[in-house]
Parts: sequence; C-alpha cells; structure tokens
Amino acid sequence: MLSEEVNDRYTRVGAGTPTGELMRRYWHPISTVSQMNDKWTKKIRLLGEDLILYKDRSGTFGLMEPHCAHRRMNMIYGIPEENGLRCPYHGWLFDETGQCIEQPYEETEDPDARFKDKIQMKAYPVEAKAGLLFAYMGPQPAPLVPAWDVYAAEGVLRDIGYAELPCNWLQCQENSLDPVHLEWLHVAWANYIRERNNELDELKKVRAHKVIHFDNFEYGIIKRRIWEGGSEEDTE
Repeated sequence: MLSEEVNDRYTRVGAGTPTGELMRRYWHPISTVSQMNDKWTKKIRLLGEDLILYKDRSGTFGLMEPHCAHRRMNMIYGIPEENGLRCPYHGWLFDETGQCIEQPYEETEDPDARFKDKIQMKAYPVEAKAGLLFAYMGPQPAPLVPAWDVYAAEGVLRDIGYAELPCNWLQCQENSLDPVHLEWLHVAWANYIRERNNELDELKKVRAHKVIHFDNFEYGIIKRRIWEGGSEEDTE
C-alpha cells in the first residue's frame, strides 16, 4: 500500500509536480483528427491544464491557453483565420505558437505599432499522426512522436476508439496491472448482467487465476497468468 504522502506525490500531474514534469516529457493524444472535421475549436484538459484545441483555415492545429491575453475572452469562441485563431472580442489574432500576430485597432491607429510582438499566449505544439492529434507540453527540444507500427503502417484501416475515465491516471494503471479482477468483473459480473437480460446463451465460463507473475523489462511490466486448466505453455 502506498502511503498518503507517496500517493499524493504520484497522482498530482500539474506543472511543477514530479509526475507532472515527467509526463510532460511525452507526446499525449488529445483528440482524433475526425473530431475536428465539423468544428474549429474544442476544449481540452490535459495534465491539470484547461486548454483550447483549434484548427485554422489552412488546416494547422494549435493548442493554447483558454483565455485571450487582452481581456480574457474565452477562445473557445475564437474565429479561425487562414493563419491562427482570432479573439472575437477585439480581433487579436494568435498563431499556433501563441504569438499575437495582429491587433486590428492598434494597427489602424499606428501602422508601425509593434505592441503585438510583446504578447505571447501559452501554447503547445500539436502534431497529427495516424488519425490522432498529439500534444507536447514539456521543454524543448521535443522528442519525435513515436513511430509505432500501428501509426506508421501503410495500406491499413485504422479504427480509433476513445473513452473518458473519470479517475486519476494512477487508478487506471493500477486497474490494468490487477489480473484477478478480470475473472470477476469481466466474466462473473458480466455473466450476472447477461443472466438478468435473459441472454443465457452468452454466458462465459469463469476460469480462476491459479498463478500470477510480473516481470520488469525495459519499457515497463510484463503481466503473466496461468488460468485454471492452463499451463506455462499458454500465451498468457
């Protein structure tokens, strides 16, 4: 069991926390490209930060803090331009780096005004790969987006699914590493629901875990199990 202090240290992911700083060294999938087909802006919450994902009219994606640096207008209402997202309140325009590139009234009054050069919104790089949009929130230089086989393979049909889990990342990972819940939650309890729905022909055989084992390796943990009636020769 983790102590309360250690649990608190591991589960906090905001900027400046140990786990938050570690996670900011990786690219995170934040949306599918298709989710932006019929919209220009989308609210994103990532590693404790509220952000706005947007697509401009050139097809470039950006991820920025949610409120305009001028009068704090929510950029979820931003107007997509050919290059960047424009605040609908006073028309300030920001590119995907968060740099203000246009201030209409100020520039009308003084065509040589350079105040916009001083305005920088917090923004994070976004890259599209294999139908997913990835964001990087850490220090530069950013690592490459992983070229895993499912991302890089050509001539394949990709089916992308997602789920929102209302829990902390550590709870999800703890559940993934717990083998025994499989036989009860995903089989026994599922059988109970099938029985209540009179789906008796869908009942599955409940096989008990006889041995569980974990191996540490370079990229994490290998989880092994021997089911009732199985042996060490089985794939799992």
